[in-house]
Amino acid sequence: MSRSICFVSLNSYPVLTGRNLGYVGGAEVHQVLIAKELIKHDFEITFITYDHSEVQRPVEQIDGLKIIRVYKREDLHRLSLLSKTWHIGKAMRKANAAIYFHEAGAGGAVSLFCRLMGKKFVSCIASDANVSRKIKGPRLLDRLGNCLDFKLAHIIITQNEFQRAMLRENFGRDSLIIKNAFPLMGSGIPEKPKPPIVLWVGRIDNIKQPELFLTLAEAIPEARFQMIGAIWDDPRLYDRVKEASGRISNLDFVGFVPFHEVDRYFEQAAILVNTSRFEGFPNTFIQAWRQHAPTVSLNADPDEVICNNQLGFHSKTFQQLIEDVRTLIENDHLRRQMGENARQYVEKEHNIATVIRRYIEVFNCLESRGERDA
Repeated sequence: MSRSICFVSLNSYPVLTGRNLGYVGGAEVHQVLIAKELIKHDFEITFITYDHSEVQRPVEQIDGLKIIRVYKREDLHRLSLLSKTWHIGKAMRKANAAIYFHEAGAGGAVSLFCRLMGKKFVSCIASDANVSRKIKGPRLLDRLGNCLDFKLAHIIITQNEFQRAMLRENFGRDSLIIKNAFPLMGSGIPEKPKPPIVLWVGRIDNIKQPELFLTLAEAIPEARFQMIGAIWDDPRLYDRVKEASGRISNLDFVGFVPFHEVDRYFEQAAILVNTSRFEGFPNTFIQAWRQHAPTVSLNADPDEVICNNQLGFHSKTFQQLIEDVRTLIENDHLRRQMGENARQYVEKEHNIATVIRRYIEVFNCLESRGERDA
């Protein structure tokens, strides 16, 4: 079946349907945006996701996308590895796509079934932790799955130069860098409220270090702070952050916000803060930049794009992060200039209408290769 792509993206159901299921991930947002753009170029798209549907039929059609559901997300820890792998393989056979695309979750299963079925497989790196041996990230089973994916993938896509270098050094594989992309919105500068709002968006997870944002809000009482995040692997951390935020008068703990509703918070924000220990290329950076909001990041600055393009600050220490946020709050001109730089950078580097051509080239190359192999 030509020009058919299957995204094995188990957590994508809430992004695809717009339903508030209490979770959303950057890798899932990335894949859904790419898929919807591919439809405009006459690709046939299927998603394999967890089962959140209230109807019994195994396949749904939403906005031109076919969705094949496997097991329920709450069964993730109940089912055996063999059972989960069997369900994924069965869904992949039902999809019967020419090319399978995988970015996060179910590592190893997708590449293995592609090899068994004689299908083309594209692996996309979602986080620096997947390719760097110095970052304590994925669990052992996930790391083994990543190794299998990298070995069997026909093409590997990385988000930045660091990932490409680490993939070559640690796994002996070359890759293509394709930058994350978003649809561009109107180019006008949104009206930002006063006092300025400092925004944090991410899952409430130890890797994201959300408690640092609470300390930041306490250190700068003259500014307003908003925190958006969902429960992840540690409900106790979520409860602790939510409870502590209630004692900070200038901090609004919003909690989880569905993807289709979150942009209004970026539109109002003057600054985006990132406190993660590591990232890949955060979608939140792009979401903030397209709304003229510079970024102050503690650790993550992929290929030093923030520093090199004056899109905010790469602080490197928490004390410096406090000073950098305070600098942008107190200097309206600098904040507006960096916000304009950010918008221009997104228009140049992350416009999905332009980036999608790279993906189409990859898929067309794999399809023509498959025809030659046959």
